[in-house]
Amino acid sequence: MSAPEPLHPLAGFARAGRHGPADSPAPLRIALPAREIVQVMVRRGRDGDLAEALRRDLALELPVAGRTTASGGVTAIWIQPGGWYLHAPRGGEGVLAARIAASCAGLAAIDDQSHGRTTLGIAGMRAREILARGCRLDLHPRVFGPGHATTTMIGHINCVIHQTDAAPAYELTLFSTLAETFLDWLVETAAEDGVEIA
Repeated sequence: MSAPEPLHPLAGFARAGRHGPADSPAPLRIALPAREIVQVMVRRGRDGDLAEALRRDLALELPVAGRTTASGGVTAIWIQPGGWYLHAPRGGEGVLAARIAASCAGLAAIDDQSHGRTTLGIAGMRAREILARGCRLDLHPRVFGPGHATTTMIGHINCVIHQTDAAPAYELTLFSTLAETFLDWLVETAAEDGVEIA
């Protein structure tokens, strides 16, 4: 087992503070939340059993296509038919994966993605418009709002986008190896609005 990563993969790359126009009234806020990320893929014919196990052991309902659910600090994000990411704040190495594996033994394939994927938090009055500059997905609040999630290309990089509140605020999950490239694109794209990195 590899040693835990104490910091977000972008911690040594992202320069904290304000970037772009200092007088911008609504900068894009970027956060680097440390997440445990576990991919769950249901085994054929075990959909109901998997849902019941997670309901029983985590009080967590699996979301339908395009949606998310949350309970007890764990967020379930639909990523494809029969597949979900389960996110939780980073704790001990492999804690969430072990918990899910124990609950879902024989019902699903469990893959700890905490090292291979990373999450960026994006928020601000113009966050929707900034993301739309590199995304063909319709992010209008009539069709994509809090609790919605999907996989899409943003800035030519594949992301799972999850809207967390109506502010609007989003969490984007992507390959850790592409996180620096994505952050560069995001900061450059939002430069005229200003950027604030936590």
